[in-house]
Amino acid sequence: MKKNSEKNLVDRIRAFQRSDKANKRCADCTEVGPTYVCLSYYTFVCTTCSGLHREFSHKIKGISISKWTPEEVDEIEQGGNAKAAEKFLARWDPRDFAEPDSSDPNRCREFIRMKYIDRRWTNRGDDSGRDRDAKPRRDREQAFDPEPRDRRRDQDAGQGDRRRDDDRRRDDDRRRDDDRDSKRFGGRDDDRDSKRYGGRDEDRHREDDRRRDDDRRRDRE
Repeated sequence: MKKNSEKNLVDRIRAFQRSDKANKRCADCTEVGPTYVCLSYYTFVCTTCSGLHREFSHKIKGISISKWTPEEVDEIEQGGNAKAAEKFLARWDPRDFAEPDSSDPNRCREFIRMKYIDRRWTNRGDDSGRDRDAKPRRDREQAFDPEPRDRRRDQDAGQGDRRRDDDRRRDDDRRRDDDRDSKRFGGRDDDRDSKRYGGRDEDRHREDDRRRDDDRRRDRE
């Protein structure tokens, strides 16, 4: 039952798309047979433009691959490409900016920006629902990031290099100190140890020899 209900909603969308010639072409380029709906403006768009709309955080759904609610389908049936064009292309002149081809995504992106974000071609005073804050995701991240990632990454890399240089210098200093101490005290320590322990060893050997001589004399007696 649920599958039938979902299928009925998709059938309604497709029927509405077929009912108007404007819906059979992408709302934002020359591509024929759009398979996505931009729910931010209730327009039918192609694969290329659907991805570009997502960059501006516009809500996109695939006609055949998404789940739909009756409310969404009702809104789509009240919208469509022709109705959106009446509002967003009211003063549009192709000589100003020709409708782009889907093979040129940069030009499509610029057209979408001017059409929906800048509202360049709407009637004067028609500012309802203006998408003032809509920007591509990259621009929003930079706008709200008090310290851009690239700068932080460079700073982190610089700090890491400085730490490594400091560690290297400390290691070099330690090695130099060790070499200096070895040269300064090494010979003296050897002589000192020789004098300190060498005499004791000789005394111990002499004492052992005396004991052995005493033992031999006792044995003879």
